[in-house]
Amino acid sequence: MSHPRPSCRAGEPLARTGRVGLVLGALVALSGCSRQPVSVGGDETPQRVSDPTTETGAVPTAAEAPAGSGQVESPPPPEQGERALLGIRGFAVTVYAKPSTGARKLGYLRVGALVARHGEAIKNRDCREGWYEIEPEGYVCTGADATTDLDDPLLRASTLRPNLSTALPYRYGFVRAVLPLYLVVPTAAQQRKFEMKLDEHLAWFAEHKDEVQKASLGSHDVAIDERGKAIGGKRLGEMGTSRNSTELSLGELFGGEGDDDPPPFWLRDGRRLIPNISGFAVPEFAAFADRARRHTGLAFVGSFATGEASLERRFGITTDLRLAPTSKVKPDSGSPFHGVELGGDWKLPLAFVRKSGAKLYDLGKDSAEPAGDAERHAPYGLTGKVRTVAGEKYFELSAGHWLARPDASLAVAPAKWPRAAKQGAKWIEVGLADQVMVLWEGDKPVFATLVSTGRPAIGDPKTTTATPRGTFRIRNKHVSATMDSDEGRARKDNTDKALKPGDPGYVPTKGDGLYGVSLRRGHGLFQLRDVPYIQYFADGYAIHGAYWHDVFGIARSHGCINLSPVDAHRVFMWTEPSVPEGWHGVNVEDGTTVIIHQ
Repeated sequence: MSHPRPSCRAGEPLARTGRVGLVLGALVALSGCSRQPVSVGGDETPQRVSDPTTETGAVPTAAEAPAGSGQVESPPPPEQGERALLGIRGFAVTVYAKPSTGARKLGYLRVGALVARHGEAIKNRDCREGWYEIEPEGYVCTGADATTDLDDPLLRASTLRPNLSTALPYRYGFVRAVLPLYLVVPTAAQQRKFEMKLDEHLAWFAEHKDEVQKASLGSHDVAIDERGKAIGGKRLGEMGTSRNSTELSLGELFGGEGDDDPPPFWLRDGRRLIPNISGFAVPEFAAFADRARRHTGLAFVGSFATGEASLERRFGITTDLRLAPTSKVKPDSGSPFHGVELGGDWKLPLAFVRKSGAKLYDLGKDSAEPAGDAERHAPYGLTGKVRTVAGEKYFELSAGHWLARPDASLAVAPAKWPRAAKQGAKWIEVGLADQVMVLWEGDKPVFATLVSTGRPAIGDPKTTTATPRGTFRIRNKHVSATMDSDEGRARKDNTDKALKPGDPGYVPTKGDGLYGVSLRRGHGLFQLRDVPYIQYFADGYAIHGAYWHDVFGIARSHGCINLSPVDAHRVFMWTEPSVPEGWHGVNVEDGTTVIIHQ
């Protein structure tokens, strides 16, 4: 399947506390990032619509569990040890600097998070059930979205947390055909009602299953260390004690422990024992909440098969605890491409091969003769020698041969050192013409890779989707967030003055008739859920992982800086400050410097 091709000019994300939208920044966006407000951390763009999922008096009936498996019993509450813990029930819950909703927003926690708490509850007008101070700082309001009851069913249902030790925090897949996101295990009758031509689809799927759900090696299969650095000497798929994607069962590819995982305890007898936290509001008796269009990217935290009463289909559990029928989803691990660590075998200057079909050359006095293929994305050390033959510039490779300028993305030391380098600080350098990123610690280069910035590579961000040039600082970081396919740009009002619909940077809120509604021509046709390792450095612009394409080295976004999943994870773990343990996003003061130049 061809991967979706999103755009980007992003705004900063929203965090919500279940019932009330709370702004962490302005709007979210992506791949260059968009003009439609989309929420962060999987908080979908809720819409109040007439509910298509039910009929008067229609009540879901029981779905049969897999033969011989039964259903998973509710797991025991987590061990507290010596720490008092606070559990998060809202999909994204804000952490405040003080016990007040008017205080500065430090970041947010995602459903299922358990964080250490201190002292007694502080009750006031903003939080009648009480605020708790949490580690390492800040306050969270208890009530609908946070609880001290670790036996809470929603906490137990959300025990699988994002895995920050891997290139992608979840298992992912792309929607192949429009599907409902179910809230309950649907009966055969419900599925036929809500999915057009379902019997034809299932017959086709039975014949083509092995083909359309075949796994390939990707970012999950790159061996990395605890800081996200690719381990030298390991080939793609050599994972040591771990199995690679081609060795996993289908259930594992969709986030489960195996093919025989039964339905979870919170899905029983055709009912749902936990609330709908997706943000897409439907009546409590609804069988599904929203649909996912073709090419939508989904992240999964579990998977289970069903019996005859539910057409023996497998369902994947999304991060907001909805159910996607996996016969309409292709599992995917993202691009395995990654950059190189500098200081050992690799030193500046170096070149990456930026496109397919590139050649290595031997140069004569007046000619350049092909001497073999240059592998796309491959790095090559450079001697520093440059020649021009027949009007074309060539660079000499340390390993021999020459590479033509149009095929090469160069990573070189800057002609002039910025303030961050002179201060010995960490800083990120992005060269737009070459689509290259270099990580620096003072004047020492530590990592280099290819990126995809806004298109055109060089342009005016005010009139095009080009990435802005200048010196910036990382201002917030997110483990993952949801973006739409042509995310739009939003401008943050730094004075925090009240904005009205139509003002640049206005954040749609529930009740204004705009929340979750596209306001521009060419609105997004699909979403990219849980885009990984997002770091905003300017109003509407972010560095983030892109699990949907593999053309790094080519400008293609709407302003954001795309990295491969492996590289996005590497950069996220390196930049300062880090996201506190258990948190899903953090607002940053004086984060790592980002310098973007031509």
